[in-house]
Amino acid sequence: MPVAKNPLANDYFVYALEADGEPFYVGIGRSKRASDRVRFVKYPMGRIARGLPVKPWVLSNKVVAHYLRCGKNVSHRYLHENITRPEALVREIEEINRLVASGVALANIQHNQNSLPRITY
Repeated sequence: MPVAKNPLANDYFVYALEADGEPFYVGIGRSKRASDRVRFVKYPMGRIARGLPVKPWVLSNKVVAHYLRCGKNVSHRYLHENITRPEALVREIEEINRLVASGVALANIQHNQNSLPRITY
């Protein structure tokens, strides 16, 4: 994530990644962090398909790749916008707790008491 010159600027958001409308990850970001995520994951997927090396993947990117390989529509949805980084961190935890309490399995490792088991690519 690009480093903010001012973490108290209202340029952060909290977003959910969804597969066919079902959330599987909640994060914070700014700029194109959410809207660029699928393109970001497709690039190493193409390298793997060509037999080229890739850096180790974080769990959420492995889950994005899994859903893409399964033909799911992976998209993002903004949950809170135009907030400061400290506020985004608080709201991210609140959203993770809310979704987990309602039975949603999230790929988040941080702030998630029910994180998913390891997935290999």
